[in-house]
Amino acid sequence: MRIHRNRRPGKVVVMVAVSLVMLMGFVALSLDGGLLLDQRRKTQSTSDAAALAAAGQLYYNYTFDLGFDPSGRAKQAALDTAAANGYKNGVDCTVTVNIPPQSGRFKSVPGHVEVLISYDQPRYFSKVFGSGSIPVGSRSAARGKNEAFKAAILVLDPSRKGSLNAGGGGTITVTGSPIQVNSTNGEAAIANGNGIITAPQVDITGGYGTTGSGAITGTIVTGAQPIPDPYRFLAVPDPSTMTIRSTNKTQISGGNTVNLQPGVYRGGINITGKGNVNLAPGIYYMDGGGFSWSGQGNLIGEGVMIYNAPTSTSDKIDLSGQGTCTLSPPTTGAYQGFTLFQDRTSSTPMNVTGNGSMTLTGTLYAAGATLNVTGNGTVDLIGAQYISKQLVTGGNGSFSVKWTAKDTPAVRQILLVE
Repeated sequence: MRIHRNRRPGKVVVMVAVSLVMLMGFVALSLDGGLLLDQRRKTQSTSDAAALAAAGQLYYNYTFDLGFDPSGRAKQAALDTAAANGYKNGVDCTVTVNIPPQSGRFKSVPGHVEVLISYDQPRYFSKVFGSGSIPVGSRSAARGKNEAFKAAILVLDPSRKGSLNAGGGGTITVTGSPIQVNSTNGEAAIANGNGIITAPQVDITGGYGTTGSGAITGTIVTGAQPIPDPYRFLAVPDPSTMTIRSTNKTQISGGNTVNLQPGVYRGGINITGKGNVNLAPGIYYMDGGGFSWSGQGNLIGEGVMIYNAPTSTSDKIDLSGQGTCTLSPPTTGAYQGFTLFQDRTSSTPMNVTGNGSMTLTGTLYAAGATLNVTGNGTVDLIGAQYISKQLVTGGNGSFSVKWTAKDTPAVRQILLVE
């Protein structure tokens, strides 16, 4: 008997061969692709860390180097950080540090650093599709600056109607920088009566309204992004490190001249009458009781910061005297630029009234409270910057807020920007 065997056409072999190629492709995608993604994540996190390390050095030397790196310390900090994370320049990778950046939004801007990492990822299963390594790269840019926060007025309340409220018959003129109102209310900023606010630009997250002869003049931008408190991370003064000057409220009246020294004043300071008070440079810590000046004498202080730690709603900073008030902030140290500083958790209002001749420079800071500023006298300079939860202006006189970098606090900026 003959057995007839049919010839097989060999299709199975071809299908197996094709399937093996596809299988190797899936393996290459899953393994080599996964390694590429992991390497991309590592290079990005390393370039971020390296850029921040360089930014820290730029910040530390900002006073002298103004955002440049003549000593090369910032660049070396970036290279050292990259090497510590497994990316040493010239060893299977290239780490490039540009100060200032040579690309991006901050190209050629001092106080910024750009870090680029290029790494050649070896092929494994993907060798069936090609030869040579696969380039993996990342880029990061960071800022390292110590600069004044550029806003003459910042009103922090997120939703209140009239969080900026200008009334009375007075005029407030802002120069040097914009006004920022964070409230989302449709009438976040209000000018009523005869109150007039004049500024180069007014940025409002919500909207604004005017009544009577009230007006807000300047470029008005609605829908602006809110700005958080730039000084929210600044530690408050520690009274335990300061000299205790008084254990009860300090009462000053009469017609004599009194010279006060910085330190802790338990129960606060109350100044009345016709006497003159001179404040020596330093920090005056009001441990309850507040700081009030309502006399006809003069209040003079250069290089002074008054810090208010209220224990009740009556413990206010209240400057409303009829004499001459001249106060300027410290020019060095942690509280450089602050003239009036209230515990940021307190809602106790802060009142500043220019009834006589008033010249205040520096920042008036009451992040948790309403700041009431009134001008009734001649054209006065009342501060270089206001930062408060709400701001109410009024009176029948005129006063100005003149923002300058030298008269306002410097803000530490160490952050990724790209």
